[in-house]
Amino acid sequence: MGKLLVFYLILRITGNPFLAIIVILAIYYFVDRRYIGLLPSIAKPFQRQRRMSYLRRQVQLNPHDTPAKHDLAEAYIEVHKYQTALSLLESLPKQMQGSAEILYLTGLCHLNLEDKERGESLIIQSLEIDKRLNYGEPYLRLAAGVANTHPDRAVAYLNAFQQQNVSSCESYYRMGKLQQLLGNSRGAQEAWRECLDTYRMLPRFRKRRDRRWAIFALFRVTFGGRG
Repeated sequence: MGKLLVFYLILRITGNPFLAIIVILAIYYFVDRRYIGLLPSIAKPFQRQRRMSYLRRQVQLNPHDTPAKHDLAEAYIEVHKYQTALSLLESLPKQMQGSAEILYLTGLCHLNLEDKERGESLIIQSLEIDKRLNYGEPYLRLAAGVANTHPDRAVAYLNAFQQQNVSSCESYYRMGKLQQLLGNSRGAQEAWRECLDTYRMLPRFRKRRDRRWAIFALFRVTFGGRG
């Protein structure tokens, strides 16, 4: 009833139902970006494309600009163009390819190109060099990458990540999904409740970043893990 009233009021102001719908969507987008955080940023893709265009020009002008190649590979990974990113990473000097960061990014590409074994091996190598690389993020990506094929290993990777990030709502939510995949409904519910408890204790600046995981966990707890 309240939504219909809002629509009616905006319709009276605009005099156009299509414009009224656009205004409502714009209001919802603003509220979500300010307080909830489920919807993606409209501006971010344009900012990313500008940066990628700049980095591509840098690499074309100077093929030996390794920092630009590294940054461009990361940008391609962000937009899921893993084969292009892998080609850039493999063109880096040999001494760089042995670093923890490059091993991790290369492994991440292989992991998402369905070369799971190679990807997992490279990421593990990166963690052997630096266990706290990117605050343990490689463990989280490993867990996501092998969850469907090796859920037991995924649980172990999530546990390793949680040892470094006890306040990560995402890890608890993913742990719940893994426990559900393993048939442990009780363990799944406990993980999702832990996600909600962790979210409540977060400082304000962290809550906005982790809010989406808390909302997902709340949905799972409320509906018994369905959906």
